[in-house]
Amino acid sequence: MPLIFAFFVVLVLALIVYYHFFYNRVARLPRTGQDWGSAGTNDPRVAVAAMMYAVATEEGPLTPETERRILSQLTSRLGLAPDLARTCLTGGKRLARGVHGDLNSRLHQLVAPIEAQCSPEEKRDVVDMLYLIAGPNAQRIGSVREGLGRLSSSLLR
Repeated sequence: MPLIFAFFVVLVLALIVYYHFFYNRVARLPRTGQDWGSAGTNDPRVAVAAMMYAVATEEGPLTPETERRILSQLTSRLGLAPDLARTCLTGGKRLARGVHGDLNSRLHQLVAPIEAQCSPEEKRDVVDMLYLIAGPNAQRIGSVREGLGRLSSSLLR
């Protein structure tokens, strides 16, 4: 009996350690006067990076060229420094891996911080960035075209 109890205690401790260190960890980003959003797990910058990652990986793994384009968009459109953009993309990858379903449902699971904290102009920038990252797939591949179209209509209404 004590052996079974010890096993369950170890199992509970392992779950606590897993949850604390690995579950849904998103990079915390500092906020400056020229940046979007706020630090924390509900940061719209991380949500945008996660959306771009989800769109880019819809057809396969992320290529170095696509990763450079995502980082370029994060630095040019959001005004992030290169190291902060990389941190944001790393957090976005983790966040995107935690959502499930088709592309449309994954994008809508990530949209809450953007809807809550971004201006209409910033929301248009998000949609433009997603179409830029999707490239020709935004017109050719049904899931990408449908996901971006539905996200556009919900964000820009």
